[in-house]
Amino acid sequence: MIKSINFFLFLFISISIFANKNDNFNKIEIKFIKELYLSERYFDCIAEIGKLQFSERDPKLEYFKYINYYMAEQYSAVIFNYGVDLSSDEMHYNSLFLISSAYFKKGMYQESYEILKNMEYNELPKELVFTMFFRRIEPLTLLGDRDNIKDEIYKSDLIIRDDLNFIKLREELELYNKAGLKSATCSTLMSAIIPGSGQIYSGYYINGIISFLSVAVSAACGLYMYDKGHKGISYTLFFFSGLFYGGNIFSAYNAAERRNNKILQDRYRSISSQHVQYNPGEYIDIERVFN
Repeated sequence: MIKSINFFLFLFISISIFANKNDNFNKIEIKFIKELYLSERYFDCIAEIGKLQFSERDPKLEYFKYINYYMAEQYSAVIFNYGVDLSSDEMHYNSLFLISSAYFKKGMYQESYEILKNMEYNELPKELVFTMFFRRIEPLTLLGDRDNIKDEIYKSDLIIRDDLNFIKLREELELYNKAGLKSATCSTLMSAIIPGSGQIYSGYYINGIISFLSVAVSAACGLYMYDKGHKGISYTLFFFSGLFYGGNIFSAYNAAERRNNKILQDRYRSISSQHVQYNPGEYIDIERVFN
């Protein structure tokens, strides 16, 4: 009987000591993780969070881990390894913003918008409505998707029409919609008819002149040599004239795309410079992560 009591007493003391040691380890580890994060040592922070997750699986801790991946510019890790968190409304919105922004940073603007577009503005907490609107507008601006921008303005206007940030952004977006983009199809057809005209249409005048001259001069020299009886040389010049003509058409398409990309980037920079940039760390209280 005494042996049994001693055994259970020993077992209880051992478990208590182990639990106390484990608790002390977690406290030290948590303090260390916070220091790593504040020091922007994101990769080290990820490694230490992995150690802590052996003893605890928590949605906030998982989100915090992928914040570190995001801050370390490992956007693919966020996209492919982190899923939308449905454990609570707070985590749901946080995880949506994080994944959408990772797509955005990768230049995958359509995917960035798709992640957020199904959230109804009237179902969001009031403090998140403008944030959701702005995060949707960012990729749409770089896509040049004026129809969806108008739709987002209309839907959000019903909820935050008196918000000063919203009013200002809406006015900026309406001005941008008046600045037309170049048609790549039109640019291509123009250069197919008159070499270099598509480049000029897109604003690249020197490129347009060079394209015109390369096609026209090589073709004219080919005709001249043909009239002089130098058929071999003339055929070579006609061949190069054809190459220049084909390259001119391809260049016209690229010129329109390049011009549009510059316009869209300028629009985005103008908008983003006046509004708070996305920082996933602002959407979570680090102290609460470890409570």
